[in-house]
Amino acid sequence: MRMNETEVATRLERLAERCRDAGLAVTPQRLAIYRALLRSESHPDAEALYEAVRTEIPNLSLATVYKNLEALQQLGIIRELTPLHETARFDANLDHHHHLVCTACKAVLDLYDADLDGLQLPPTRLKGFKVSNIRVQVEGLCPECARKQRA
Repeated sequence: MRMNETEVATRLERLAERCRDAGLAVTPQRLAIYRALLRSESHPDAEALYEAVRTEIPNLSLATVYKNLEALQQLGIIRELTPLHETARFDANLDHHHHLVCTACKAVLDLYDADLDGLQLPPTRLKGFKVSNIRVQVEGLCPECARKQRA
């Protein structure tokens, strides 16, 4: 879900409010990291965010990126994904959605599907497990990787 600049600005204002309410500083680094994540559709990892923000804040450290990502998660405004059980990736899109994951290039794409949203598991299969949320990760080849594989 691509956000326009007005939506990005609104989300940054909400971040500032949430930080103040939680007693956290509203730092240029925190704002820049969140802004980069909001503008990204690729579900970047910490290193990709570091590279993106470093152009704006040259003295930024990778440790600062990790600390801020942890803080943003604790504030509940981003979600961590670990597609294919590899490097953690991050998503600022908190709308209910699922993901398509390319097993070749590792691309992660948002998937909105009402049928998947309504997925119900029979209580007998849950073995007493209390479900709070269901998110589906569909794995396969993206169109570009499938095309390369056919060639």
